[in-house]
Amino acid sequence: MSDCFGDYLRSIGRIPLLTPSEELHLGAMVQDWRSRPAPAPSEERRGRRAFARMVTGNLRLVVSICKQQHNRIRQMHLDPMDVVQAGNLGLIHAVERFLPERGYRFSTYGSWWIRQAVHRHLQETTGLIRVPPQMAALARKVHALRHASPEPLTLAAIGIQLGESPRRLETVLQASHDLQTLSLDQALGNTDGDVSLKDLIGDPSEPGLQEDYLWLHRALTRLSPLERRVLRLRYADAASLSLAKIGEGIGLSKHKVQHLERKALLTLRRCLAEER
Repeated sequence: MSDCFGDYLRSIGRIPLLTPSEELHLGAMVQDWRSRPAPAPSEERRGRRAFARMVTGNLRLVVSICKQQHNRIRQMHLDPMDVVQAGNLGLIHAVERFLPERGYRFSTYGSWWIRQAVHRHLQETTGLIRVPPQMAALARKVHALRHASPEPLTLAAIGIQLGESPRRLETVLQASHDLQTLSLDQALGNTDGDVSLKDLIGDPSEPGLQEDYLWLHRALTRLSPLERRVLRLRYADAASLSLAKIGEGIGLSKHKVQHLERKALLTLRRCLAEER
C-alpha cells in the first residue's frame, strides 16, 4: 500500500458518516438545487455544500467497494488510488441522480454506480491506452477458450465459436497486448497516488475544502491519464521529480514531458475560469 493511499484512508476516516436522516435531508437539498434553472446565490451555496457533504460522507463506501477488487488490482499492477479515483467519479454521478423520496438508502443506490465506474476502469485502463469495454470483454472470452481447451485453438476455430472473424479477434488481442505492454503503472513501479486524491482531503472542518475537492476531481477527469501522471510526479509528492527524470521513467523526452505539463495546467486553469 502506497503512503499516499494510507494517508488518504486516514484522512477520510476523520470525516463523519451520514445518518439515514442526513442522507434524506442532504439528498433533497441537492435535488432542489439542481432542479432550479437559476438558483439564488444562497441556494447555490446551500446546494453545493449539501452535494459536497454527500460525496465526502460516502468516500469510505468507495474504498470498501474498491477493496473487493484487491486481488485484481494487484494482478494488473494498478495503483489503488487510480481505482479509487474512478470509484469516486461514480459516487459523484450517484449523488447527482439520487432521489431520496424513493425510500432506499444511498449506499444501496450509490454502490451500483461506484461498482460500474470501478469495473469500467479496470476493463479499460491499466496505463496509457484505453480499450473499449466490448473489445476487452471479447479478449477475455478468447483467453478463456484457449485456457479451457486441452489443445491449442486457432483464431479461426475460436471465431466460429464466438461468431467473430479471425481478423477481428487478432485486432482485439493485439490491442489487449499493447495495453499490457505499455502500462504506465508497470513502467514506474510503486508510485504515490494521483494528485486529485492525494491532496483533496485536509481538515474536514474547512468549509470550502469539500467543494474544492469536487472541483479538482471533475477538472482532473478532463486530463488524459498521461497528463495526470505527469502532474502527480511533478506536484503530488514532496520529492517531486524533474522533467528529465519523469521523461526517463515514462520513455519520453524532457521537451515532451514539459509540453504535457503545460497543456495539463492550462486545462486546469480553464476549468477554474469556467467556475468563476
